[in-house]
Amino acid sequence: MTTYRLAFVDLSANNVDYITLSWDDVSGFIGGRGLGVALVYRNSASADALAGDNLLCVMTGPLTGSGFPMANRLTFIFISPMTNTIAWANTGGYAGAELRNAGVDGIVVKGVSERPCYLYVSRGVVEVRDASSLWGRGAVDAVMAFRHMHGDCRVLAIGPAGERLVKIATVVNDTGRSSGVRHGVGCVMGSKRLKAIVIRGSPRPEAKPADASRFIQRLKEAQSRIRASHLLNHENGLLAVYGTPIAVEALGSNDAIPVKNYRETTLPEYSRLGGRAMAEGVLINRMTCSYCPVSCRRETASSQAYSFRVEGPDYAQISSLGSNCMVMDLEAISYMNYLCYELGIDPIEAGNALAMLAEASELGYVEEGLRWGDVERMLGLLRAMALREEGLGEVLSYGACRAAEDLGCPELSMSVKGITIQNTDPRVEPAWGLLNAVESFGGAVHIWVYGQLIQSLAKLGVDVRIRDFNDAWEVASESYRKQVEVAVLDSLQVCAFSSYAIPLETLAGALEAMLGRKLDAGQLEYAGLSILEAEKLVNEVRGINWSSPLPRRFLEEEIPSGRHRGRVCELNPLLREYSGVAKHPTPPLEAIPKLL
Repeated sequence: MTTYRLAFVDLSANNVDYITLSWDDVSGFIGGRGLGVALVYRNSASADALAGDNLLCVMTGPLTGSGFPMANRLTFIFISPMTNTIAWANTGGYAGAELRNAGVDGIVVKGVSERPCYLYVSRGVVEVRDASSLWGRGAVDAVMAFRHMHGDCRVLAIGPAGERLVKIATVVNDTGRSSGVRHGVGCVMGSKRLKAIVIRGSPRPEAKPADASRFIQRLKEAQSRIRASHLLNHENGLLAVYGTPIAVEALGSNDAIPVKNYRETTLPEYSRLGGRAMAEGVLINRMTCSYCPVSCRRETASSQAYSFRVEGPDYAQISSLGSNCMVMDLEAISYMNYLCYELGIDPIEAGNALAMLAEASELGYVEEGLRWGDVERMLGLLRAMALREEGLGEVLSYGACRAAEDLGCPELSMSVKGITIQNTDPRVEPAWGLLNAVESFGGAVHIWVYGQLIQSLAKLGVDVRIRDFNDAWEVASESYRKQVEVAVLDSLQVCAFSSYAIPLETLAGALEAMLGRKLDAGQLEYAGLSILEAEKLVNEVRGINWSSPLPRRFLEEEIPSGRHRGRVCELNPLLREYSGVAKHPTPPLEAIPKLL
């Protein structure tokens, strides 16, 4: 990939243009997340999230479709209707490689269609087609309908929630992959009357590297490292065999799991929700993504209390819909996850909003609200929020932050920049508190993406990079270094889980061989620095500071019980050290074209 071919779609004008960028144009941002951020800065940094001039960028990266292990990601980049910040939503599966096989490296969408539409991508051409007959259909239902129409294709679709501009609406990747797709990207698609993106790639050889011999050498090195990993090895790696839910065992045993809207961290029966329990119960299949030997994705099904077959739930959904709401039944959690996908809402934000409601109800802020663990009531509320039904449905449809304000209890929202944090408690995991405070898109950081900073995951054999969690400088410097690494991976569009086995030097060697240009890990890291800085620049245009306070619960309320009883998150020393270690290069934004 020595050039980057973008389709620029203007839905208002029903027009598609094509732009080709050279590697020299994009090298400062690599591709994927980085290039999308640069395009937003140059074209729509001040746009209202639901206005037609808010660009929606759908990006692949320079290693996508090359055959390199775990190079399979696809990223949406946009201004979030939840946080009002720059946002990116990363997803796996097969859509990224399929888009490259269809002859398009990225899609940039602006405008608002006169009627419901979808984009059909095939043989290097993007067409705007009518989707009126599918408007109102569930997301998974719509995916199946598009497959009936177009045969073997990949589909990114919204459900009724996105059509109704529910702020927590998500996008479903094929029939269920939306784990990392947060920040209301489904709402952005709905505001453009864009039901789906349908991709049908042409069978073709993998992208040809400039130096095939060296590329194969790097590919084999990556494969060998994955096989040697006790986390990623397909046959016996913990993350491969048990998926992301294995985090339940680690966090639960360390009293670090979200319980009752993050009020508590101790859950004696945590093992009922873990990866091993899933393997013995609702799990029916291990799934994978393009060019990935790991197979960390889960497929679950049941025909007992609930009838469903769905991808997931991942750990993030288990901790939000499960432990945080005191639902101790994997079958029920899996079904709620399925329902969220069909309705097109983010199951993580939905679960955390329900946890907030349960606590608000317990404290008397809400009558006829929600009791802890009441699955049937939760199912009704999920439908109500997706359809913006009058009352609690409308209130919850904005997410936990706005809902808590409307209910008169803003202190019960565990949100940063308007979106809830996930996975673990900053009072136990200090790096987690810092990351959520300084990420440009607010809360919503993925624990397995940053696993090397989480002391609880050492129990699973994760090589935790921080040796002294009481050393604010070490926590801050390692957190920033990992942020840079993740920005690089998201822009190469290589799964962040690869960092458990594959160093940046190997990735740099693969990209060098692909491009036929001199490249090293230091250049990739510098691009990562520029990407982080460009994200801050977008937020500065929008009047948003580089850091945000954590919810008062984490800073002032001591953990009430368990091995970490009495602890709070000491955030200020971490922020001081972080501001000292963070670098501020000048991103090469002038190389990125203005499209509007």
